[in-house]
Amino acid sequence: MSNIRERRNRRAANIKKNDELYDEVGVTDLIEQEELDEEPEITETINYKRVSRRREKPLAKLDYDYQDMAVTYSKENVAQQLGNYRQAMEFLTHITPPIEDKLTDRLKEIIYSYPNVDISSFVNKENAKVYSWITQQMQHAFGEKYLGAIYVLGGGMGILPAMLFDTRLRFENIRSFDINGVCQFLADEMMSKELLADWRFKATTQDLFNIGYDEHTFITQLQNGVLSNPFSEIPGTLINTNISYLKNYKDWYKMIPDMRRLVLVGETGDVPKPFASSQNFNKQFPMSFELYTGVITYGDKQYYMKIGYK
Repeated sequence: MSNIRERRNRRAANIKKNDELYDEVGVTDLIEQEELDEEPEITETINYKRVSRRREKPLAKLDYDYQDMAVTYSKENVAQQLGNYRQAMEFLTHITPPIEDKLTDRLKEIIYSYPNVDISSFVNKENAKVYSWITQQMQHAFGEKYLGAIYVLGGGMGILPAMLFDTRLRFENIRSFDINGVCQFLADEMMSKELLADWRFKATTQDLFNIGYDEHTFITQLQNGVLSNPFSEIPGTLINTNISYLKNYKDWYKMIPDMRRLVLVGETGDVPKPFASSQNFNKQFPMSFELYTGVITYGDKQYYMKIGYK
């Protein structure tokens, strides 16, 4: 770890101006071309104009290995770091309503500390709109109700959990599950303060079909490679934004106990399980008590959300 800190300190002592960095990597012409090709500004209506989701290459799926990832991702990569800064600025611009500085600071720390990792799969305009929609509707639906432990399934690098921490929602803690070990690394690093606060936040690498939804025995790999001591907790609220990526989502839904609080998001488009309409989506997930159902249109695709108690 000392070698990683030494590299960070050396970078801090040789910080260059943005103009110098752009000239160094030769991206000025690219930026000018992007500005020429820039699409119309998105209005604050429910229908958003088409903006491409920046997922030119999928995030490499890796097992969690903190030591290896810390060394690899902390290597200097000016072009990637500049790209991440641009993605972060674009993402923060499209968050509604405007957020506090906490998320900005979290992203700055990740981008500065780990310049050699691509965060564009998580930090983009489309996710900004979808996550803003989720957090706003959760606050309207649940208000001051106590949500217990929130389980975010397919939590990525922890952007949605970070936004939930900046709301007025009342909860015990947040757990973020993803099958990609890179997500655990980035999420824990970005949420390090909450991680140190008795695991008020903790990410782990785990398939959502291996979670106990009645009562979950939480165990995860730590930074030193050993497994944590297992402990049991009851998931109070489940957020699943990856319904359309589950080919067997009906089997997953059967695992959820009755009266569990749910926030489910599905979508149309080029996904394994697109839903034809909001009616079709709602029909697949019957609930004892519905708090919210809604649709947003983004470009040529739609997102459907349902909040309530199973």
